[in-house]
Amino acid sequence: MRRKYFLPVIFLYGILLIGSCAITTDDESDDIAKYIGTWNVNDQPARLNYTVTIVANPSNTAEILLNNFADLGSTAVGLVVGKSVVIDNQSLSSEYSVNGIGSFVNNTKLEFNFELNDGIDIESRIAIFSK
Repeated sequence: MRRKYFLPVIFLYGILLIGSCAITTDDESDDIAKYIGTWNVNDQPARLNYTVTIVANPSNTAEILLNNFADLGSTAVGLVVGKSVVIDNQSLSSEYSVNGIGSFVNNTKLEFNFELNDGIDIESRIAIFSK
């Protein structure tokens, strides 16, 4: 009777063992790498066109630095979480603060929804980054 169950158990164990050895490519460095580069930005409703250069943050491997974010000449810090970038409330200059979220669409397109606050007004913006 034990022999009857031996082969199915071994078969199931083999499948589980092989499945646990699957190679995954979804690590932090891959998540960061897809954002790195110079991007052309179409920023609405401000109707601005400018470039943003994204580099890895040397101080934190889970973050990127977005140079010239919102065309202010300042650098925003974004936390990369898979296909999303979280921009926590931060000062971009002495006059502006920003917060928002971005998403990786594909290798040539990113989308950011953010709020720009000058201390008086809060402006909601949608920026499309393209290569």
